Amino acid sequence: MQTLSATTARSWLRETAAAMLVLVMAVLAVTTRSAEAHETIERGRPAADTTAPVVRSVDVRGNRHFSDETLTENIQTRPNRRILGIPGLTWWRWVHQLGSADWMWDRLGSALRSGGEPPAYLDSTTVGADVERMQLFYQQRGFRDASVSYEVQSRPGDNQVRVVFDVTPGPATYLRRVRYAGLDSLQTEQKRRLVEETVFETSSASLSDTLRVSVRGQRYREPTLLEERRRLLSFLQNEGYAAVSRDSIRAVVYQAAPDSFDVTLRVRTGPRYRFGDVRFEATGPATEPPRYDTLSVAVDTTGGGHPQVTSRIADNGHLEPSILRRSLQFTPGSYYDQSAVQATKRRLEDTGVFSFTDLSPQYDEAMRVDTTGAAYLPLRIEGRTRQRHRVQAETFALQRESVGGTDANPRLNEFGVGLSGVYENANAFGGGETFRLRTSASVATGLDSMLVSSNQFEASTSLVLPYLVRPFRSLDRTFDLTNARTRISLTGLTALRSDLRLRIRSRVNARLRLEMDHTPTQSSLIDVMDLSVSNPDTLDQFSGKFLDLVFGSGGGDLQDPVQRQQILEDYTEPQINTAFRYTYRFATADPLRRQSGRIYEISGEVGNTLPLLFDRFVFAPNTLGYTLPPLFGAAGGLTGRLLYRPYVRGSVDLRRYVPLGPGATLGIKLFGGMAHPTARPTVVPFDRRFFSGGANSVRGWRLRALGPGEGLPFDTTASVQGGPSNILGGDIKLESSVEVRTTLIQSFLAARWVGATFLDAGNVWFGPRNEGFGRDESGRDSGGQNVEAVQQEDARDGHFRGLESLLDVGVGAGAGIRLEWEYLVVRLDLAYRLHDPSPRNDDVFADDFSGPLLHFGIGQAF
Repeated sequence: MQTLSATTARSWLRETAAAMLVLVMAVLAVTTRSAEAHETIERGRPAADTTAPVVRSVDVRGNRHFSDETLTENIQTRPNRRILGIPGLTWWRWVHQLGSADWMWDRLGSALRSGGEPPAYLDSTTVGADVERMQLFYQQRGFRDASVSYEVQSRPGDNQVRVVFDVTPGPATYLRRVRYAGLDSLQTEQKRRLVEETVFETSSASLSDTLRVSVRGQRYREPTLLEERRRLLSFLQNEGYAAVSRDSIRAVVYQAAPDSFDVTLRVRTGPRYRFGDVRFEATGPATEPPRYDTLSVAVDTTGGGHPQVTSRIADNGHLEPSILRRSLQFTPGSYYDQSAVQATKRRLEDTGVFSFTDLSPQYDEAMRVDTTGAAYLPLRIEGRTRQRHRVQAETFALQRESVGGTDANPRLNEFGVGLSGVYENANAFGGGETFRLRTSASVATGLDSMLVSSNQFEASTSLVLPYLVRPFRSLDRTFDLTNARTRISLTGLTALRSDLRLRIRSRVNARLRLEMDHTPTQSSLIDVMDLSVSNPDTLDQFSGKFLDLVFGSGGGDLQDPVQRQQILEDYTEPQINTAFRYTYRFATADPLRRQSGRIYEISGEVGNTLPLLFDRFVFAPNTLGYTLPPLFGAAGGLTGRLLYRPYVRGSVDLRRYVPLGPGATLGIKLFGGMAHPTARPTVVPFDRRFFSGGANSVRGWRLRALGPGEGLPFDTTASVQGGPSNILGGDIKLESSVEVRTTLIQSFLAARWVGATFLDAGNVWFGPRNEGFGRDESGRDSGGQNVEAVQQEDARDGHFRGLESLLDVGVGAGAGIRLEWEYLVVRLDLAYRLHDPSPRNDDVFADDFSGPLLHFGIGQAF
């Protein structure tokens, strides 16, 4: 294999050095107090018996009923961790031993020991406690006669031992009948719902005065009884029995036969309540006289009473009582429902106005007014508001991957700094509305130059309403949402790319979004209107700096007129884009660490229908030019007509994180998306196309450098040597990634050091209506030949052709490291191309492989 060219090698070394410098600075910026604290803790612990043997492995024999992972949770005797479970690769023990060496510097040795793991010496006391825990575990799960013993197996001349736990479970014990005593006051319908939601596998039920259920083939388990008690407690609290508690429910177990138990759940429900008067008391940080008000809300009067909702607001002259009216999730006068009380608390806290909230029933003030004998239970809602205004200034660092880098011009990354200012009003109109204004300015430079290559100024403002605006307010009740917000935002920026001689004179985006939470893990986002207007402009030398790189000097690289026109429109013409978008999201994974759980996202949108209607019925009733006049005329800065392209777009993003053991996680990502033009233009807007390649995509390629398909026009020859990035984008995208993350050092410089290996595959393709490579308006390629005839000889036109196109996916793999702090993850990946679908064939199996790519980023890759 040949070595890298001098230019590429120097560029790669510069980029590696810069990324490592940023990484080292980030590490050194974090305090080492955690290592010193760990040293203090270690000094306070009793010293381990270094003469004892080291545990090599721990095994369980005789277990046929539970998974090994479940039993491992009850065993404290464990061997040292291994990398990916490979025997002998006890990395963390080696780190600890290195830090314990006599010649090691004290501070560095303390840091190494804090990040490592001491040898797992055998402790007979710990092993004996493991036996007791496992025996209790089996007995609590229906194996009343279970017994557990252990033996230690050693080899001559070896100080490492194997600990084996022998389990004799004995016969299993099953549940036969469950009786609920004390629920005679429940109505038949309530008893039916109680039985339908039970955790027991019932075969029959008796809904008479004393509720009984027969259980079918379910093994006796104490955790199941505890779960049923929690469920029963929640059920009763939501049915009006507000005073019931864990102490109100007791389980009595009878041995009905040698292999079965009967269980009686004795319940003291206490009285049933209705919601009584609601008193809202709010205090703030200012000095204001108290204000009193009575709120007009819907009230349930079927019980004969008429509860009131009153408010007392002190030391806050801007808070309005309407914030409580919109947050109430129950109707005063109805039967008490604890879930509705908790939902009200969540709504109040999600407004961002309160630093503290408390909702407490006032049992000593309960009054018997209900004609059925139920008492009206007053509810006190207390809240403390935080400071309304907040002003903050901050500096930040940024990293961008550039588009258009080649071996001749290897501008792979840009690093820069910026300054931003933020003003926030946490209660703009008195009802919990949050107004936010942010401005920022940044400059960046490439690694091959000390000159500023780009600068950007951005301003954004947003207004978040803790409710849905009309006419969408009914969605809250219709879908029984746990929370709902309306977000109105406006963003504008202007930027200059000196290296490309491209100036974005203005780009403005306005959005009206509905944010609806169905459950804590499921949410829907509806972009009722997403409007963006961009007005790019070109400076002198734009042709030489950018177009010649894309088209080739003298126009030799990219001859097709359709592609040329498309690129000129994308980068030089003012454009307008509107979209209606729906996104469903299901997420159980931690958004930062992503060590377990899943994130599923499905999105669909319809774009530019509104400009099409204006074009057809307002601006040009008799013709359709797919352009609109400037919004403010030439004096407003937009010097040409606004292009728009109607389209539809959909995508599916599936991510799963599977724990492989202590400190190890398997991450899997699958992505598929398609965009399709719906009118005469055969392309979708530039910013709604798909791209592949980059630090968060297929990491063997630079940003947007992969595809479409095999990636090159028919007649290109010079492009094979340089390989411009994919500036056209694609209409179809398929992508997948697999990544294994393993903790290397648990704590070093206050960060967790995680190693990662990954494999990425994917590409983008042109859709069926896209002109693709080498096709003009007449259906002929740039040489005048019929496209179908050319395709028979060479199918590299970038179009998607079903399963056949899966051979065109690019495959990359590599390794990296992540530094995980509590609120930040810094990532460094080194990626190789394993399969390059383009004619360049620039992968590790080629003789002239150009070398790996280094990606530096913030957060996980996916």
